[in-house]
Amino acid sequence: MDFEDISQFTPQEQAALNYHRANLLNSTFLRQPDGGITTFYGSVLPARAVFPNRKGEVIIPTYWGGDIRKMPEAVKFAAKSGIDFPVYPDAETALAAEKRMHKIMERDTQAFNKAKPFFGDKKRGK
Repeated sequence: MDFEDISQFTPQEQAALNYHRANLLNSTFLRQPDGGITTFYGSVLPARAVFPNRKGEVIIPTYWGGDIRKMPEAVKFAAKSGIDFPVYPDAETALAAEKRMHKIMERDTQAFNKAKPFFGDKKRGK
Protein backbone atom coordinates (compact mmCIF):
# COMPACT_ATOMS: atom_id res chain seq x y z
CA MET A 1 0.00 0.00 0.00
CA ASP A 2 1.33 3.42 -0.91
CA PHE A 3 0.95 6.03 1.78
CA GLU A 4 1.47 9.75 1.36
CA ASP A 5 5.04 11.00 1.72
CA ILE A 6 5.77 12.22 5.27
CA SER A 7 9.34 13.40 4.77
CA GLN A 8 8.29 16.99 5.58
CA PHE A 9 7.63 15.90 9.18
CA THR A 10 10.34 15.67 11.84
CA PRO A 11 11.80 12.21 12.56
CA GLN A 12 9.80 12.11 15.81
CA GLU A 13 6.57 13.02 14.02
CA GLN A 14 7.36 10.37 11.42
CA ALA A 15 7.75 7.85 14.25
CA ALA A 16 4.28 8.75 15.54
CA LEU A 17 2.80 8.51 12.03
CA ASN A 18 4.53 5.18 11.48
CA TYR A 19 3.03 3.85 14.73
CA HIS A 20 -0.41 4.72 13.29
CA ARG A 21 0.48 3.16 9.92
CA ALA A 22 1.70 -0.04 11.52
CA ASN A 23 -1.65 -0.41 13.27
CA LEU A 24 -3.40 -0.05 9.91
CA LEU A 25 -1.16 -2.46 8.02
CA ASN A 26 -1.09 -5.06 10.79
CA SER A 27 -4.88 -4.81 11.26
CA THR A 28 -4.31 -4.00 14.92
CA PHE A 29 -6.60 -0.99 14.72
CA LEU A 30 -9.86 -0.64 16.63
CA ARG A 31 -13.00 -0.54 14.49
CA GLN A 32 -15.49 1.84 16.08
CA PRO A 33 -19.28 1.17 16.03
CA ASP A 34 -19.71 4.00 13.48
CA GLY A 35 -17.18 2.32 11.17
CA GLY A 36 -14.32 4.65 12.07
CA ILE A 37 -10.84 3.32 12.76
CA THR A 38 -8.68 4.10 15.79
CA THR A 39 -4.91 3.67 15.41
CA PHE A 40 -3.41 6.39 17.61
CA TYR A 41 -5.86 8.48 19.72
CA GLY A 42 -3.33 11.12 20.66
CA SER A 43 -2.88 13.05 23.85
CA VAL A 44 -0.67 16.04 24.65
CA LEU A 45 1.00 16.06 28.07
CA PRO A 46 4.18 17.24 29.80
CA ALA A 47 7.17 15.57 28.17
CA ARG A 48 8.70 14.68 31.54
CA ALA A 49 5.86 12.17 32.02
CA VAL A 50 7.38 10.04 29.24
CA PHE A 51 10.92 11.38 28.94
CA PRO A 52 12.12 12.42 32.44
CA ASN A 53 14.97 14.61 31.14
CA ARG A 54 12.99 16.52 28.51
CA LYS A 55 11.03 19.74 28.79
CA GLY A 56 7.98 20.82 26.86
CA GLU A 57 4.90 18.93 25.69
CA VAL A 58 4.81 15.51 24.05
CA ILE A 59 2.23 13.84 21.80
CA ILE A 60 1.68 10.17 22.61
CA PRO A 61 -0.89 7.63 21.48
CA THR A 62 -3.36 6.37 24.05
CA TYR A 63 -4.23 3.47 21.74
CA TRP A 64 -2.08 0.49 22.72
CA GLY A 65 -2.57 -3.24 22.29
CA GLY A 66 -6.08 -3.00 20.91
CA ASP A 67 -7.50 -0.63 23.53
CA ILE A 68 -7.69 3.07 24.24
CA ARG A 69 -5.77 3.43 27.51
CA LYS A 70 -6.35 5.95 30.26
CA MET A 71 -3.55 7.87 31.93
CA PRO A 72 -1.17 6.84 33.46
CA GLU A 73 -1.35 3.48 31.67
CA ALA A 74 -0.91 5.12 28.25
CA VAL A 75 2.20 6.90 29.54
CA LYS A 76 3.68 3.58 30.68
CA PHE A 77 3.10 2.04 27.25
CA ALA A 78 4.66 5.07 25.52
CA ALA A 79 7.70 5.06 27.82
CA LYS A 80 8.27 1.33 27.33
CA SER A 81 7.75 1.44 23.54
CA GLY A 82 11.15 2.94 22.80
CA ILE A 83 9.51 5.29 20.29
CA ASP A 84 10.87 8.84 20.35
CA PHE A 85 7.53 10.65 20.26
CA PRO A 86 7.58 14.34 19.27
CA VAL A 87 8.21 16.98 21.93
CA TYR A 88 7.34 20.66 21.48
CA PRO A 89 8.13 23.79 23.50
CA ASP A 90 4.50 24.31 24.57
CA ALA A 91 0.99 22.84 24.37
CA GLU A 92 -0.13 25.24 21.62
CA THR A 93 2.67 24.10 19.31
CA ALA A 94 2.01 20.45 20.17
CA LEU A 95 -1.70 20.77 19.43
CA ALA A 96 -0.96 22.42 16.07
CA ALA A 97 1.42 19.56 15.19
CA GLU A 98 -1.18 17.02 16.27
CA LYS A 99 -3.68 18.60 13.86
CA ARG A 100 -1.15 18.38 10.99
CA MET A 101 -0.44 14.73 11.76
CA HIS A 102 -4.12 13.92 12.19
CA LYS A 103 -4.81 15.12 8.64
CA ILE A 104 -2.28 12.57 7.36
CA MET A 105 -3.80 9.86 9.56
CA GLU A 106 -7.25 10.62 8.14
CA ARG A 107 -5.99 10.39 4.56
CA ASP A 108 -4.11 7.17 5.38
CA THR A 109 -7.28 5.68 6.84
CA GLN A 110 -9.30 6.65 3.76
CA ALA A 111 -6.68 5.03 1.50
CA PHE A 112 -6.63 1.95 3.72
CA ASN A 113 -10.42 1.61 3.58
CA LYS A 114 -10.29 1.75 -0.22
CA ALA A 115 -7.57 -0.93 -0.28
CA LYS A 116 -9.14 -3.01 2.50
CA PRO A 117 -10.12 -5.91 0.22
CA PHE A 118 -6.38 -6.46 -0.30
CA PHE A 119 -5.44 -6.18 3.38
CA GLY A 120 -8.42 -7.77 5.07
CA ASP A 121 -10.15 -6.55 8.18
CA LYS A 122 -9.00 -8.95 10.87
CA LYS A 123 -9.61 -9.07 14.58
CA ARG A 124 -11.22 -5.82 15.71
CA GLY A 125 -12.11 -4.84 12.20
CA LYS A 126 -15.18 -7.10 12.00
